[in-house]
Amino acid sequence: MKVFKISLLALVLGLTATSIQAQDRTQAVQLYNAGLEEAQSNNYDAAISSFEQVITMANQLGPEGEDLKQNAEGQIPKMYFAKARGSYQAFQQSKDLADLETAINDFREVIAVSEEYGDTRYAPSAKGAIPQLYYSKSVLLYSQDDVAGSEEAVDQALNLNSNYAAAYYQKAKIFKKLNDTNGDGIIDQGIDDMLEWYDRAIQVGDATDKMNISNRAREAAHDELLAVGSRAITNGEISTAIETLTKALDYDNSSADVHYRLAEANNKNSNAQQAIEHANQALELENGGRTDKAKIYFELGFAYQTLGNKANACDAFSNALYGSFRAPAEHKMEFELKCDSTAK
Repeated sequence: MKVFKISLLALVLGLTATSIQAQDRTQAVQLYNAGLEEAQSNNYDAAISSFEQVITMANQLGPEGEDLKQNAEGQIPKMYFAKARGSYQAFQQSKDLADLETAINDFREVIAVSEEYGDTRYAPSAKGAIPQLYYSKSVLLYSQDDVAGSEEAVDQALNLNSNYAAAYYQKAKIFKKLNDTNGDGIIDQGIDDMLEWYDRAIQVGDATDKMNISNRAREAAHDELLAVGSRAITNGEISTAIETLTKALDYDNSSADVHYRLAEANNKNSNAQQAIEHANQALELENGGRTDKAKIYFELGFAYQTLGNKANACDAFSNALYGSFRAPAEHKMEFELKCDSTAK
């Protein structure tokens, strides 16, 4: 009988333990479901807390809680990613720096949590989002005239993603801002350094199928070189102007403005034949009306006059009789070339 009593007691204790374990599992399941409901309501921190408690309870249950543990561990990285995505959307709406910083930190947490739980689903997206957010931070700070902060942010973006065409373009803009010592938007010193950033944007943009960035970089580089070359003409630095404007054609060889300026520079450098070639190219590329073409025809007429070709010079000047070039063209035709007529 004594042995029977001990066995009966063991049975009672075993049944009690089983009942308690069943209750604990039920509570864990309820807590897991509560976490799912919190997630549906976008209460991600509360959901994460629930799933972490499920894991603790599942560990206490042992083998009976293994399925709950695995399910909860699968939910936690997902919740962190959903939270980070929500932070990013909040920044997109507010364009506020604080919201942007929150999004960066949240995506960093996604990476850390994914590594902790051995989850490979969300870390790649998080790693891709962080450089984009640093780029957005650079653009935002640049708009607020915090150029130093903007440069620091874009450098962080490039450190994380060296194949980021837009970031290289942003780097060129920052370089220009920092080196525009005259405040007129034109850089003379260090332009080659700035062009390196544009060149990198073009190279990466072409390689990663970001042609919109490549085209913007080419256009910007062309515009910079055109501005520097034009000012060099004004300053009488003709050799520098020709060199600079010729380089601009590497970025856009169909630029009517560059060919016009090269015609002007070559005329000032007594290179009449080169002036004629560039003037004719400018006329072919110019899409404007007669007034827009008048300045080109004036340079063409000047070049022909230099070569002693009166007929062609008179013809070119006759097409320059528009806008601000009318008076100087008339003077050339009437007093210098003695053309048959200045009427047009």
